[in-house]
Amino acid sequence: MAVIPLLGGTFDGSGYAISHLTTDGVGCLGLFGRLETGAEVKDLGVVDVNVVGSGSHVGGLVGDNRGTVADCYSTGTISGYWWSVGGLVGQNCGTLTQCYSSGTVTGDGDVGGLVGSNWFDGTLTQCYSTGAVSGRDEVGGLVAHNSGGVVTASFWDTQTSGQATSAGGTGKTTAEMQTAKTFLDVGWDFVGETANGTEDIWKIAEGLGYPRLAWEKYSGGTQEPTDPYQIATAADLIALGETPEDYDKHFILTADIDLDPNLPGGKVFDKAVIAPSVGNADREYGGTPFYGVFDGNRHTISHLTIKGKNFLGLFGWLGGGAKVKNLGLAGVSITGSGRWIGGLAGLSCGSVVSCHSTGAVSGKERVGGLVGYNAGSDYTYGCVTTSYAAGTVIGELEIGGLVGANGGDVASCYSSDRVSGTDRVGGLVGANLFVFASELGLVMGCYSSGAVSGNAHVGGLVGSGWFGGGGDIGPDSFWDTQTSGALDGVGDLDPDPNGVIDKTTAEMQTAKTFLDAGWDFVGETANGTEDIWKIAEGLDYPRLWWEPYDGRVTVVLGQVFTVTLESNPSTGYRWEWVDHQDSIVEQMGEAQFKPRETGDPPLVGAGGWESFDFKAVHPGQMTLKLVYRRPWEEGVEPLKTFSLQVTVP
Repeated sequence: MAVIPLLGGTFDGSGYAISHLTTDGVGCLGLFGRLETGAEVKDLGVVDVNVVGSGSHVGGLVGDNRGTVADCYSTGTISGYWWSVGGLVGQNCGTLTQCYSSGTVTGDGDVGGLVGSNWFDGTLTQCYSTGAVSGRDEVGGLVAHNSGGVVTASFWDTQTSGQATSAGGTGKTTAEMQTAKTFLDVGWDFVGETANGTEDIWKIAEGLGYPRLAWEKYSGGTQEPTDPYQIATAADLIALGETPEDYDKHFILTADIDLDPNLPGGKVFDKAVIAPSVGNADREYGGTPFYGVFDGNRHTISHLTIKGKNFLGLFGWLGGGAKVKNLGLAGVSITGSGRWIGGLAGLSCGSVVSCHSTGAVSGKERVGGLVGYNAGSDYTYGCVTTSYAAGTVIGELEIGGLVGANGGDVASCYSSDRVSGTDRVGGLVGANLFVFASELGLVMGCYSSGAVSGNAHVGGLVGSGWFGGGGDIGPDSFWDTQTSGALDGVGDLDPDPNGVIDKTTAEMQTAKTFLDAGWDFVGETANGTEDIWKIAEGLDYPRLWWEPYDGRVTVVLGQVFTVTLESNPSTGYRWEWVDHQDSIVEQMGEAQFKPRETGDPPLVGAGGWESFDFKAVHPGQMTLKLVYRRPWEEGVEPLKTFSLQVTVP
């Protein structure tokens, strides 16, 4: 049933949102079942609702409205199995003003993106809907059925709704719905204009999103740790960047975001998106650092493009205590004419955990694929852990595949970036700083595999231990002597510190290399139980536990490659290739088992390795997936899984 079955008074949301409402029942269903004549709900959002009704009058906010709903919105899923189903209101006999819904709406009859049925004295003014709408009988993009009601200056998205018609309102394309002029022309009052009024009811990130109510903070949330502000669109991200007073709050990314400047409304930024340096200072930071928490929630921000001066990246400056985690940046293109430039952050005194950046980053000084300058000081240290960078990094001084200059901690990370510079150039870190007691860079349990080039102080792992101290490099960090093209692991220390270990590509793609150094891998406990790393033995370098693949491999047409996995058939478990429809590879023969050497005669029941040979037969890209299970146990989750991203050019 509805949370509030009947309302006769006023409910003022005061600009807050209620998230994750889940309710099912018969009819008059929503947060409110029915608003009586004279009742009012205002300034309220309901986010990610799941409302399921088996009867009539089902809405995300109100099932049956006889009162007034103003400045409200809904998102989520709304479904009814009878009549009058709407994204915001099921049946309306009252007043809806300046409201919208982006919810997905399904039902039997009278199914509308905003309102299912609008009766008699029902009015809709300056409202819109964008969600997908489907039903059997009388379906409308904005309103499904209108009998005597009035719909004024209201719209629906014909593309996202899947509906070309509505019983009220005007249908527009997505591009038109994300253009302010569409709404200004019919009198909507927006922030920053006065021709339509000074109440500033709506706001819009032109070309990036739909209109939003001026009181809204992002796509939901309350900024508390248990209910962070939700970043779901490019408009949300830009709004965060333009709101320094929120830089100490909690945020969570709830969807992938594409910042491609070639998309409608896209742009090439001239400074960091969040916590940029502002003003005319050439080298000094002029702005407000980000001190909050940003959880990427395993989502990706793609095609961030910046052309500017200093402190460039998604974040210009991460302050002490800030934390960015579980965030991916894909296909960045960041070009700076100065210093402190990275894919994720120009300068960081905070924590960067389980993040990655791919693409191209270039600048003059302290340039890194992920972080330009991971700073240390007397009171705070930047920390980068379980993260990686891949792509290209170009600069002059202190240029690193992952971090340009490091005065903090870098642990359990890797870089496959191709790095080039003039001085202090490293595959992982350009300069590992040791400046008295204030900055003591630590690099621990990391590796680099990309090509490195420069004129002075060039290292396969670290370019320079600044002032000869070298910080603390190692223990047990590796660099690929074949792919790097570098002569030393640390460019200005000879010999390399004991913890910097040079290996061939074959050794770098062998688990034993890292296990012997104490690295903690999935599936073993001798080195710990945190399961930080995983590896596709013989095919790829180690990958971090959170990456979607155990490894990635590129093979040419006709090439045969072998996947070898630990197995013990005496337990009944065997590896099996699954999901191979429309595959670009084919298996060559049966899997072969090789027992572990246990003496002569061999120990009965000992495990070993199961090997599969695959041949590339078609160009393309696929995920090769194998599962470890007992064939007779139907419906039981596999004990282990293995996935390999295969590319055939």
